[in-house]
Amino acid sequence: MQTTYAVGVDVGGTHLAAGLVERSGRAVRQTQTLTPTSGPFAIVDAVIDLIAEATSGTDPSRIAGVGIGLPALIDFRNQSIEFCANLPLAAIDVRSVVASRVHLDVTLDNDSNCAAIGESRYGAATGVRDFVMITLGTGVGGALLLNGALYRGSRGFAGEIGHMVVRLGGPQCSCGGLGHLESYLGRPAIAARGRDAARISRGGALRTRAGGDPDAVTAEHVVQAALAGDSVACGILLEAGEILGEALVGIVNLLNPRLVVIGGGIAGSADMLVARAADVVGAKALAGRRDVTVVQALLGNDAGVLGAAALALDEHDSREVPFGERAL
Repeated sequence: MQTTYAVGVDVGGTHLAAGLVERSGRAVRQTQTLTPTSGPFAIVDAVIDLIAEATSGTDPSRIAGVGIGLPALIDFRNQSIEFCANLPLAAIDVRSVVASRVHLDVTLDNDSNCAAIGESRYGAATGVRDFVMITLGTGVGGALLLNGALYRGSRGFAGEIGHMVVRLGGPQCSCGGLGHLESYLGRPAIAARGRDAARISRGGALRTRAGGDPDAVTAEHVVQAALAGDSVACGILLEAGEILGEALVGIVNLLNPRLVVIGGGIAGSADMLVARAADVVGAKALAGRRDVTVVQALLGNDAGVLGAAALALDEHDSREVPFGERAL
């Protein structure tokens, strides 16, 4: 049966979002909330509540299923969470719990994979067969679309760009490792740089935005101050862009993609960070640097929801194909 909609859910370290999405990629209803901090089942309950809001009044037979993007290592074949650095979900069978409560098929995937699917179908990477997706949020995620297909690796863990080592002996990452890209570019890392800057005399603009308290500076304060022209905040974002660019040089040399798409909450408003990363790639990458383009995502915070919904539609449609017509 041809279904009309799917539900996409994007689970982030600070926000949860869900949408009822048509096959064309148009979200007909969207809802969001802050990510609960009171434990894993509070997060799962919030996801279920968002799905109920998004599907309210819609005939369930018209909904293909639910796709959920999680900031985690997802064993895609077994639909289980292997590791989740920034949320306490690793021991929870999220798929089974949600499916039993919403009475729809549920598919889990890494949130950056979902964002890449969204940008590939409806955004900055439409028609591009080889691209890399980077998402900058509470954590730093990545996804690889190679030869027209999402590359998940042997179990579904591929694309963890945020946990590449970029500085030996660097600061501790949320996963426990040292010197990972996430420990320089994640929202907590940028906030920490902002707090350090706010404690010195030149950091007055950051202190002001945080109500005079250096310890209250957030990553958003840094971005806002940079957009207003504050040189200290600009310096923080430009340094972050430099580090991202250096990491991308290695990725471009390894994979020779046609496009690099940078998305997530930080990248969406930090043009100078993305521009600096693009400059570094253009100056230092060896393999295809004249061909690769580094761009900001077009879908913004909607990429994860739209991509998760597209994932659910794909999974539903693959089950609908008669066995004899499937590619073996």
